[in-house]
Amino acid sequence: MLAGWVLGVETGLDVAIGVHFGTALAVVALYWREIVGIIRGFVRGILRRDGSARLAGCLVVTSIPAALVGLLAEDVVDRALASPAFVGVGLLITGAVLWKVETGKGRAHVGAGRLGSGGGGARSVTYPQAAVVGIAQAIAVLPGISRSGLTISGALAAGLGREFAAEYSFIASLPVILGGVILFPFTSEGGWASLAAPSILVAALCAAVSGAVAMVVLRSLVRRGKLRYFSYYVWAVGFVTILAWARGMR
Repeated sequence: MLAGWVLGVETGLDVAIGVHFGTALAVVALYWREIVGIIRGFVRGILRRDGSARLAGCLVVTSIPAALVGLLAEDVVDRALASPAFVGVGLLITGAVLWKVETGKGRAHVGAGRLGSGGGGARSVTYPQAAVVGIAQAIAVLPGISRSGLTISGALAAGLGREFAAEYSFIASLPVILGGVILFPFTSEGGWASLAAPSILVAALCAAVSGAVAMVVLRSLVRRGKLRYFSYYVWAVGFVTILAWARGMR
């Protein structure tokens, strides 16, 4: 949204779909083993009823709040997207949340449990913890508020280990992102007729590359307990955005 505002252009539906699809590709490229493990666990849990499906169930719980907000508050989100000032405020809020969770309660959760491991990982996440992450993800539907930043912060605040929190956050984005890709043509003006394959492909490629790099960097910051340093970046962008908007600049 900010890039379009600065460049003076409006991105179309094809770009939105391409960016979302590219981001999903980046998640799958980095975490395909974990995703396959979740699917296998779901099938095994259904057949054997041994609890293996719990992680898949938790991901469903995490996805529900954002889906509800996206469907029920679409007009509110669209109006917020039209305001650079709202995006700037969202960035300031993101920075405050990241700073708080890293300098407060979140600093205690330094466990290295992973999605595919037992300790601190898949078998220790609970449905209430998944709900906390889901609420964070629902709030992040608003522009300017980082989805990964808020969900990782929610996971840390809920007591999950750092590495697991990052992995869970990224994988939990898939249902919401792919849901958006599927619904965009049906809920947007112009629908399928407005789509242009070249725009989708370029947007998807750029989003996949930048998304993968961003996730690797963010994952490293989370592991080392330096997530709060990202606050400086979003605060700076937020303040500049609000200042430029107030002065009527692009």
